[in-house]
Amino acid sequence: MKKIGSMEFNSLIWFLTRGAFIGITLSSLIYISKRDSWISGLIALILGLIPIAIFAYIRHYDEKFNICDLNEHLFGKFGKILNIILATGAFIFIEMAFLNLVHFIHSQFLYRTDPIIIAIVFIVPLIYGLLKGINAISRTSLILFYLIIITIIFIVAGVLNGVELNNLLPILETNTNSIIHGTLIIIAYNTLPLFMLQIIPKKQLENYNLKKSVIFYAVAILTLVNAAFLTIGTFGVELSLLYEYPEFHLLKKLQIGNFVDRAESILSMEWIISLFVLILMGMYYITKSISQTFKVTKKTNNIIIIIACLLLLTISQFIFKTNGSATYFFTHDLYIIMFVIFFFIPILIALACKLNKSRCQNNPSRNNN
Repeated sequence: MKKIGSMEFNSLIWFLTRGAFIGITLSSLIYISKRDSWISGLIALILGLIPIAIFAYIRHYDEKFNICDLNEHLFGKFGKILNIILATGAFIFIEMAFLNLVHFIHSQFLYRTDPIIIAIVFIVPLIYGLLKGINAISRTSLILFYLIIITIIFIVAGVLNGVELNNLLPILETNTNSIIHGTLIIIAYNTLPLFMLQIIPKKQLENYNLKKSVIFYAVAILTLVNAAFLTIGTFGVELSLLYEYPEFHLLKKLQIGNFVDRAESILSMEWIISLFVLILMGMYYITKSISQTFKVTKKTNNIIIIIACLLLLTISQFIFKTNGSATYFFTHDLYIIMFVIFFFIPILIALACKLNKSRCQNNPSRNNN
């Protein structure tokens, strides 16, 4: 088992936190929380530490176990069912992310290209990455992370002068329910996906440091708060709602110089890369869960990877033909699914861990079994 470095693991945290922001989180957030979107983001940063703590508690139970091993250890045969439920929830979310990625490319860049062609272009490297395994995924993630940091600095420097504070006033314009709803949206799409990293056992992580991971998470959320702040501050709520991808159109406001033509096309790669890494890691979680739950061979595992990716491709061609139906699903249904799968089930797992530890302490002979 090859080790995954601390920075490699934390770069995955970065991308899983930021991946779903474009097209899913921000559009839903502005629709719900309006000018107070950035406030929802700050609250989400704090409340998001609750699921982070739950995930950390689960990871520390036994360093040899990933989440599939742990579920079967704690729940026996029901653990297999739990693994399937978690993988299904992850697939629903990743399907939405993949659909969003294809639609973003199609609507903003390649509107004359059939979406299925765009989807196939992404499916090929997706399959290749999954066949290479988690070490290749994590190393690639780290390289992309450094590129993304440079890109974000350019974006912030380029659009900051265009912010008008009047667009952000009055503060607390919306009611408390809207702010809470927006907070739940951010936690659902930008915090709870971190559960998928539970597929990597602690033993495989080199120099794992929870504090560093929390810092990476916090900074990633703050960059999302900053993106919401800049978008609303530049366009205002009304114009932001008219744009399908306001965070992309924000890049057209860059004021770095005239030496780069269509700079937004280059800098938007930051969102595309984040989305793709999220999808890649999510599909790794799904295929690894299936393979491990059913104890398949390496050859069969490769077949599962190909079938899962083809299924991802096929389903994306038949859902959400209108943008309105997708928005409603993101703001009313998907975030509830995310909380059920990646918050309440992890709470159940954490309680089972605590109960099992208590039993072992009261009956030391159980440790030998």
